[in-house]
Amino acid sequence: MKKLLFALFITVLSHYSSKAQKEFMVGYVVNNTNDTIKGQIDNKKWATSPLRITFKKDDQEVSYELSDIQSFVINNEVTYVRKKISLDITPNTSTELLQKFDRVLVDTTLLLKQLVKGRLSLYYLKDGKDKIHYFIEKLNNPIQELIDHRFLRTINFKTYEVHLDTYNQQLYDLCEDCSNYSGTMFKYLYQETDLIPLVMRYNIFFGDNKPIQVSRKEKFKSTFFLSAALGTYNYNIEGAVFYYTNDYKKADLKSASFGIGGLFDLPSKRHKLGVKIDLSYNYFEEDIQFYQSTLTPSDVSFLGVSIGPQYSFYKNEPKKTDIYLSSGFSFEKRLNANKADFFYEGLGDKLGYKLGLGAKFNRINVELSYNRTGPGLNINYYVAGNIQKVSLALSYALGKNK
Repeated sequence: MKKLLFALFITVLSHYSSKAQKEFMVGYVVNNTNDTIKGQIDNKKWATSPLRITFKKDDQEVSYELSDIQSFVINNEVTYVRKKISLDITPNTSTELLQKFDRVLVDTTLLLKQLVKGRLSLYYLKDGKDKIHYFIEKLNNPIQELIDHRFLRTINFKTYEVHLDTYNQQLYDLCEDCSNYSGTMFKYLYQETDLIPLVMRYNIFFGDNKPIQVSRKEKFKSTFFLSAALGTYNYNIEGAVFYYTNDYKKADLKSASFGIGGLFDLPSKRHKLGVKIDLSYNYFEEDIQFYQSTLTPSDVSFLGVSIGPQYSFYKNEPKKTDIYLSSGFSFEKRLNANKADFFYEGLGDKLGYKLGLGAKFNRINVELSYNRTGPGLNINYYVAGNIQKVSLALSYALGKNK
């Protein structure tokens, strides 16, 4: 049964590792005689462990199998290292959990993605069934998988799911020689955002003679997208010009927009902070009766731009999920002519700010935003007030640089 499962695992890996288009990037391989060969490597952005790589030097391409190399590095950022491991292939989804405590293990050799290198090194692997594995290696000790085990247990005719986060005890045992962790209880989640900082802090404690290298992701990422939004807005305009006095409020007016935008991630390990730029065509239903003169409601359109920071307070890259807060300055330039009224010029150019809460799932992004601007009325310096708009936007990511 184990051999059958493992054969299926290898077959799925082969399928995933062969379907991407070629994209050569600067890199090098270390072969079995410990020689470093520099050239270019086809970066397939492997979701699972690569079984072979395509290497190019002097316009000559060669394929290296898993057994041919000890490691390879792409762009001095992504590192894969060949390791002999005992791999836990126990099912971990709720519908496939086993009714027994024992884990299903296979001995194999695979290329693992190196997340942190140092006195304590951390590695990552996703298998053909999308199960995430983390491996830890201390100095010259054998590499071991961090155990996150789930199984079913039946008690009094009721079945329960049991979760053993054994990896927390493993990490504590490995870090017990670091006084910073002495006597503390380890309760880390089985994910990069928890494990990488822990391993890095441990290495920093011994950092005087044990330099740390981190397998960084891209230094710079950009995502471009198309967007469309519907919303509602209201006026709150106060006027005091000569003997005319008016406090005007109008709510529940409609607005819509569509446009293009880009998110530019700032260099960091998790890419949680970026700068967002939106360019949009905005449509407003306009309805103002100002200074007691009757005006026919009209529609106006604007070209708008907003720019500001975006911070992801929850980001799960394997599941392509991102929940974020955004803010920024906004400016809208009126396109059509103003009303031919001595006192009234309608919605003019507007400057303000924008706040948003959004969620991204794969390429689909949903964002609820609040936009507050000046009144956009150019009648007189005595005119004050604001325009407030709430809108719901849907956007589609065109792609991300890698």
